[in-house]
Amino acid sequence: MSEYNVTLNNEHYRIPDQLAVDAGDHVNFSLYGDNTMGIRAQDLSVSLDLNNAPGVTTLAVIDDSNVSVQAFSGLSADNSFEFYLNYDTTLNIDLAQGDLDGLSALGRSTFVFTSDDIHHSLLTFTLPSTTITPGTEIPKITYMQVNDQLKFNAYDESGELVPASSFTLDQKSGRLDIFFGANDEPGMSFDMEGTTAWSDFELTPDGLMTYSCYLKGTHIATPHGEVKVEELKAGDRVRTATGGVNTVKWIGFRKLNRSQLPAGHTLRASPIRICQGAFADNIPHRDLTVSPGHRFNFDGALVPALSLVNGITITQDFDIQQFEYYHVELEKFDMLLAEGAAAESYLEVGSNRNAFENANTVAAHPDFGPAPERVVLPEYVQKITPEIIETVRRDLFARVEVLTGAVRTADADLRIEIGGKIIAPQSACRKKGQYRFQLPSGLNDDIHILSNAAVVRETSLMDRTDTRVIGVGLAGIVFIAEGKCYEIGLNDASVTGLNEAQEMNGVPLRWTTGKSIIPAGLVPTLQGPVMLELNVLRTHMYWNEVEETKARLQAA
Repeated sequence: MSEYNVTLNNEHYRIPDQLAVDAGDHVNFSLYGDNTMGIRAQDLSVSLDLNNAPGVTTLAVIDDSNVSVQAFSGLSADNSFEFYLNYDTTLNIDLAQGDLDGLSALGRSTFVFTSDDIHHSLLTFTLPSTTITPGTEIPKITYMQVNDQLKFNAYDESGELVPASSFTLDQKSGRLDIFFGANDEPGMSFDMEGTTAWSDFELTPDGLMTYSCYLKGTHIATPHGEVKVEELKAGDRVRTATGGVNTVKWIGFRKLNRSQLPAGHTLRASPIRICQGAFADNIPHRDLTVSPGHRFNFDGALVPALSLVNGITITQDFDIQQFEYYHVELEKFDMLLAEGAAAESYLEVGSNRNAFENANTVAAHPDFGPAPERVVLPEYVQKITPEIIETVRRDLFARVEVLTGAVRTADADLRIEIGGKIIAPQSACRKKGQYRFQLPSGLNDDIHILSNAAVVRETSLMDRTDTRVIGVGLAGIVFIAEGKCYEIGLNDASVTGLNEAQEMNGVPLRWTTGKSIIPAGLVPTLQGPVMLELNVLRTHMYWNEVEETKARLQAA
């Protein structure tokens, strides 16, 4: 790990273009005037020293990056901050580092999300104390979508980092208040602008807001056999994954109609289907359908269903129009057996009970007390890291091969088709590089660029919500003839079957969809031989035999 010192005076600065960094490095920025920093890096921490000079500081976290701001210092009354979170980024504002300048900086900050239905970002805040109250200046969070996430932590009196316990959102004013423990005053407050309503979300133990339930018809194990979740009632006894028995305290339910879902809720509301045997031999022992936020126990790590989707044995249903979710609260939080799989019971966190249609019925149970000051589950992993997700997903990929024969492959199987004839490249496409195809003379047909394709999130080892279908990432399309190069612009509207343009390490890129077409009219009309060169900047992981596998699953 290295530490760098960078001084900026009314400048634009980009990492890694102007400073090459590695994961774990730290950059100390000394700033004068108005400065803009664009950062594309993994696990980079930065500190911001304003030198008591007025100015606007803009920090943009660029696609697929993870950045932590660990200290603010030297603030004047005329400083303000703008933070931008691009696609699939994480920005951590650690106000527990340094002095109270960080709290002043927060009040003068605007956080701007640039996500959409496909991409999402995570904005986290860490406070030095659970008893700090917001200042008179309230920071803004703008254009946050449902796929985006906020996470709040603070250090308690014993020095332990604890998550937020509850939140309130005034739909009229847009003010979001975050509470810690039993404090009556919020520890953080925000002005939410252009943000999707959150009335359908719950605050999970680690500070995230999501749907978390079983679908109607799910079988829950009891000492007397399996019972459909909608038939359970308070006082019933259920079996737990540890071999014990627990008592049902409350059943929450809610009905959802896809046509009435707020814009952007599709990914985090649509049911996840887990096929028989997807986790292990005969687990679950029937197909199991749950909400995206419902968590399953993997060796002590509680992982939400949305993080498990692989497109073959674990899929998301975007077609179902009406669905009814149920959640089961036990006398003590535990793992229920849902179709034989260890899945969480309902956990009261702040105001999440209000998401259910029968929230008020719990008042009929005299033993129901206030929510705990903070939710701690010491018997389970406290932080779900990328390494944990990767291990779980590797195991699930192995189960896919056992059940279906499908295997993840790095072979893009890049080829072109002209007039029904397949032409292979001069070398197989398994990574980035330039791939050439000899074109037939007298070409009059369109050129079809074909390859394997995959939904990004389904074959990735990381936890992704990107639902684009991608083939290969093209950085250039060039025809070579008579010693000359004829480049076709990636944004040429006549080339079809491409995803939206993006940048990768500063290079323009467009992913194919696995079936792209270059019209014959773009091919140079020359007498000699013509070569097509495709500059592939990125490839992905793909499922082989995808269509055959899906057909087998549907017929099962």
